[in-house]
Amino acid sequence: MSTGPTTLPASGDTEQPKRRRLPRLRDVRIRSKLALILVVPVAAVLALATVRLVAVGENTFDANQARALTALSIDVSALTQDLHAERMAAAAFLSTPQQKADAYNLRVRSTDERVEAYRAERGRVGEVPAAVRERLATIDEHLETLASTRQEVLDRQQMAVAEAALRYGVIITDLVAYGDGLAQLPGDERLSDARRAVAAFARAKAAVAEEQSVVYTALVAGKLDEEQFSSFVATLTSQQEALVAFSLAADPTQRALVDSTVSGDAVTLADRVAADITRSVGQTSPVTAQDATAAIGAVNDLMRWAEIRLQDRLLSQADQARSDVIRQAFIETALVLLTLIVAVTLAVVLARSLNHSLRRLREGALSVANHDLPDAVKRLQNVGNVGDGGVEEIVRQVRDPIQLNNRDEVGQVALAFNVVHREAVRVAAEQAALRTSVSAMFLNLARRSQTLVDRMIGELDAIERGEEDPKRLAQLFELDHLATRMRRNDENLLVLAGADSAVPRRDDALLVDVLRAAQSEVELYNRIEFGTVDTDISVAAHAVNDVVRLVAELLDNATRFSPPTTTVVADARRIRDYVLIQVEDRGLGLTDDQLDSLNRRLAAPPSVDVAAFRLMGLAVVSRLASRYSIRVELRRNVEGGTVAQVTLPAATVVLPPVHSRDQQITRPRQPLAVEQNPLTPAGLGEPAGAGRTASATLTDQWRSAAPTPWQAPEQARDTAAPVQAGGLMSPPPAAPPTRPSFAGGGPSVGTPTVAYPTVDALPKRIPAGTTRSGLPKRQPQAQLVPGGIEPRSGRDRSRRTPDEVRGLLSAYHRGVQRGRAAGTDQDSTSTKETSR
Repeated sequence: MSTGPTTLPASGDTEQPKRRRLPRLRDVRIRSKLALILVVPVAAVLALATVRLVAVGENTFDANQARALTALSIDVSALTQDLHAERMAAAAFLSTPQQKADAYNLRVRSTDERVEAYRAERGRVGEVPAAVRERLATIDEHLETLASTRQEVLDRQQMAVAEAALRYGVIITDLVAYGDGLAQLPGDERLSDARRAVAAFARAKAAVAEEQSVVYTALVAGKLDEEQFSSFVATLTSQQEALVAFSLAADPTQRALVDSTVSGDAVTLADRVAADITRSVGQTSPVTAQDATAAIGAVNDLMRWAEIRLQDRLLSQADQARSDVIRQAFIETALVLLTLIVAVTLAVVLARSLNHSLRRLREGALSVANHDLPDAVKRLQNVGNVGDGGVEEIVRQVRDPIQLNNRDEVGQVALAFNVVHREAVRVAAEQAALRTSVSAMFLNLARRSQTLVDRMIGELDAIERGEEDPKRLAQLFELDHLATRMRRNDENLLVLAGADSAVPRRDDALLVDVLRAAQSEVELYNRIEFGTVDTDISVAAHAVNDVVRLVAELLDNATRFSPPTTTVVADARRIRDYVLIQVEDRGLGLTDDQLDSLNRRLAAPPSVDVAAFRLMGLAVVSRLASRYSIRVELRRNVEGGTVAQVTLPAATVVLPPVHSRDQQITRPRQPLAVEQNPLTPAGLGEPAGAGRTASATLTDQWRSAAPTPWQAPEQARDTAAPVQAGGLMSPPPAAPPTRPSFAGGGPSVGTPTVAYPTVDALPKRIPAGTTRSGLPKRQPQAQLVPGGIEPRSGRDRSRRTPDEVRGLLSAYHRGVQRGRAAGTDQDSTSTKETSR
């Protein structure tokens, strides 16, 4: 047994499994899943970017809208100023009946121009926030009533100065409230404070204008009554509150602008007039209406100038805020788009890299699972010898199936998979080494046991040849049978170890002789009957030994697992280009699950394990069948029991031409050992009682060892009583049957020579006819020598005592021995004469 390093066989040394192409659909699925994994974060980034872009867009829209509303506030302030001037003109027109309406009409035309400018700007603004929309709607409604108020003023009927001032005051109040709505718009905090400061200053200016109107209305009448005084004080209070709100909301620049503009003598004079009017409540005022109006109007004009500058500055701030927002929008949009481009680019690069790594990992894994590892295991199963160090040598020869140099998780998985593959090959190599060791152990033990058994059988042969006592001879036959069963176990072990148990034949053997030899291997041979057997078919020389052993195992199993009162029938027929052998028994049969399990084990040779020894016969049949592609199948017998079908392929048989297919043996179903004639040549079988000396070579090759059943330990059974046929008794159950010699080696044995009584004449043979197949019919005891056997009747004709059987067997044995010795002497004499 070699102990050198063993290399892994090349893949071409064994049959390769069918290669399977990697399906494209799985690649598409991998790409889809990978794309899904990468698209999710990209989509999240895109969603966040979209949200940000929407927010930037909204800010831009708000900035544009705020700027437009700020521009509209300038028109609203100008309209407020013109309406106040129109109010003062209407009051002057109504308080002086002799005054013409020219001044009033001039103010009306100026106001109408402001209204048209306001409406034009209002149309350009478009959609406005809800807080401003309601105030603009109110302004539009009140402006629609302005025409009727003007007409009533011009008519001077039922229109007092106070009523006219009140109507104009309502519209002016709505126009001033627009600034408060504008201050509520969202946006930059500084811009919002500036809008609130401008709105507060507009309220203060409106309070000054209201103060001027109240003073003029009161002084035109000559004095202030209590109600007018309350209105006058309210205007002063509103003015102070608005200025305080302005101071709180305005920035230093706005406060400085107002302080520098609204100051000086005009403000001082207006304050003095207000003080004088306050002291003259209920009395004639020391200040005339024209003087008071002029003083307060001067302050109103100063505040108007400051308001214009504040609004211009507010508009500039709105423009700047809009520009900043637009610039920020462009910057953020560019950054978002750049981020998306970078994210998508990185995702694509990572996806391609990850897809490449995953594809190689998948292809490598599938290659290992479908090809590399099964091929390696299959080649290792066929390795005949794994010496010391062979396992490590095989593992070193294994290449890594996945070549990935990545250090990421995928690369680590690939490295782990390579290690797993290497360890799997190591395990397979170790199992192959173990199988090799176990096979070598079986082979060694079987060879040693076979040698000892051969020596035992040789000693038994020598003792049998010199023994004449029938009882002792029967005991020797029993020992001979036990030794033969031991040798059969050794031969089964050799089969499981993968070795040949006999020397191959050089010549083909007839199928009928193969069946007879298989029958002679069975302990309960007398229960086996042959049905239809084609006699013109031969088994190829290289398969004869294994076919005999295979059929013998099936016959032995059928006899041991069927009732002792039943028979086992064997048929062998040609079907097209193959031969079908059937072995039928009448046992209890097998369940569907048992049949499926046994047929699977018969189809695929099982590994050598505990089950192989428990079902040794099944394992031997499977191993022998796999050598020659023989198909063995068990199926249920319709009449009860089991049918074993053996299909011999064309490579294991020698078939005659089609025109000679009519040569068959169609016999009554009787035991073959009883049916054979004692004078049959050794090539077709000898009587069962001839013993070992009648065919020593046959006994050496096909000794009937203890059969191994399929599913249970062997059980010895007693055979039926001997059967008398043709004046020759069948042997006792313990006597081993003789069989044709199919071995290529061993001592040469010729046709046994049997001593018969010497007579001068034989009776004339009377033909008894032929069978349907053309064979002559045989009449029992028709060719006996007259007086050679005394006629018997009744019970003695069918049964003999054991002593009589032993005597007949001993006499027959001695006759065979004498014939053998005479034949050997003649052969020696002929050889010597030839050499001379």
